[in-house]
Amino acid sequence: MDFSLSATQQQLADLATRLFADQASQPRLRTLDANGYHDTELWAKLAEMGLLGVHLTEEQGGVGEGFETLCVFLEHAARAVAPVPLLEVLVGGALPLQALADAPVLEGLLPKLAAGEVVCTSALAEARQIDVLDVSTRAEWVNGQWRLSGCKQRVPVADQPGVCWTLARYADGVGVFLFDLQATGIERQQQTATSGEYVFTLTLQEVSANLLVDASATPAFVDNAQLHLLAATTAMAVGVCSTMTRIGAEYTSEREQFGRPIATFQAVAHALADCHIDSECLRGLMEQAVSRLSQPGDTASATEAVLAASIYACEALHRVSQAVQQVHGGTGVDRDYPLFRYCLLAKKLEMVLGGQSALIARLGVILAND
Repeated sequence: MDFSLSATQQQLADLATRLFADQASQPRLRTLDANGYHDTELWAKLAEMGLLGVHLTEEQGGVGEGFETLCVFLEHAARAVAPVPLLEVLVGGALPLQALADAPVLEGLLPKLAAGEVVCTSALAEARQIDVLDVSTRAEWVNGQWRLSGCKQRVPVADQPGVCWTLARYADGVGVFLFDLQATGIERQQQTATSGEYVFTLTLQEVSANLLVDASATPAFVDNAQLHLLAATTAMAVGVCSTMTRIGAEYTSEREQFGRPIATFQAVAHALADCHIDSECLRGLMEQAVSRLSQPGDTASATEAVLAASIYACEALHRVSQAVQQVHGGTGVDRDYPLFRYCLLAKKLEMVLGGQSALIARLGVILAND
């Protein structure tokens, strides 16, 4: 199978590389550390260049590329630790809604997203939650309108104009509901994640909402959303691991000890060689997962490929981050040096993936039932 980039994907990769080199330089990133690590100027620039709509159809205000091209874009964003919520908005929020774009309540939403006018996010986490469908948030039909009441945790970009889809329990079961992030009845509590990004606890008190997906179709909707989020996260993991490896190779080629670059020491060379192997193995697994997920039909095969890539991503992110920090010594944690940003992003991606143990258990159930 040929995983080489198409001409369009290569052009997008080159464009993203140039843009992030200009807009996500280290001095600029340092100026954003105190405001939630969200660069609204860069977000507007991405919208202007059509990159926020790369995965949307032309009718939806996008450029007509698919999920594979979106993952190419996300990998390059991760290479630059771009301070914009691409994963949370384009994948976690908007991607699952594309198939529902004909719904009247979504009319005009995706074109506004592509233009950078609004965000679209998701709120799935709750306290004491065992399964994503195990929700305590409730939806009630009051005076011809759905009303949501409950508490959602770790919601990204919830302070921006836009919409959020979430899960809530109603008479028929658990459904997917959409609400305006600026609606009356929302109380926000801001928190700062390890990576420096702001996330929010949302307390909903009879917030107006629309039912997007009924209880019978919700499990399939959520499963599809989660698989695409996992695959996109592994694409970003490839960008993080490969860039950390490059940073380590450049540093050890210049840093001298006993009159020689430390890259010539066997232990250092072997450590970075292992990082390169991890990065390339992860790339192969990621490309297979994204390819299978982009093809209609074989859902079981796609699920297994996505879980396998995610399991390896958790291991590679931790192992590469640790090894590259080790060859840097104390320099790696200096906040004037770029490596710490990649290590924080690596930890964030591990948490988005959910951890190796949970992923292995899920894959084990699938294999045991084959």
